[in-house]
Amino acid sequence: VVSGKGSLLDKCGFQGTPFDERIRTLRTLYGFQIGQPGRPLIFMGGEIAQGREWSDARSVDWHEGEEELRRKFCVWMSDLLAVYKFHPALHAGDDEPHYNFQWTDCDNAGDCLVAYIRKYAVWHNDILVVCNFSGNAYPRYPFGVPHGGEWEVLLNSDDWRYGGTMYGPGNLTKIHTTQGGRVGWPYCLWIDVPPFSCLYLRCPQPKETAKATVVDAVTKKVDELALADPEAVP
Repeated sequence: VVSGKGSLLDKCGFQGTPFDERIRTLRTLYGFQIGQPGRPLIFMGGEIAQGREWSDARSVDWHEGEEELRRKFCVWMSDLLAVYKFHPALHAGDDEPHYNFQWTDCDNAGDCLVAYIRKYAVWHNDILVVCNFSGNAYPRYPFGVPHGGEWEVLLNSDDWRYGGTMYGPGNLTKIHTTQGGRVGWPYCLWIDVPPFSCLYLRCPQPKETAKATVVDAVTKKVDELALADPEAVP
């Protein structure tokens, strides 16, 4: 990123590649990098998709961050790092990737698409990361997964809030697995994969966790009512 190498945005395409396509590719690149084992490092200006190469002789081009597409890129980076921080599978156990990382699709060079699972401690921490580095959309693309049930989409880089076209499943939607569909895996997810995109999905949660969530929500609501009107709560 210095001494004539160019910015990451410059590297995300050949000469003449449209700006919006470079931004989409950069979103995918960061999604791939942050999902990999090891601590993520973002160089100065990378969070706003700075166009010029960084230089110690001048300031970061902060004004570029005011552009609409770059503002939405910043939202993507914020949400991506929040998911990284919240889910232990993405950051805990980085020093033991042989236990906490597993490829699910890494031999598909023709489609320029990869997928892997990050895991930690218990099975319901598993996170599936899907990255499409091509300009092709793949409707109902099959991905083998180890757990059956409802997988929740945590992030889709093609979501409108990130400047995308809203192709594929939106954030917080759920996708049901089928039995079979990919050799070597007991279950399969069929996902509409956008071009130049990255998706994060959380595995199905056990019923005990769901029940605890409901109890916590009810308890919180009762506490709020008690603060608002102590006589309304017995």
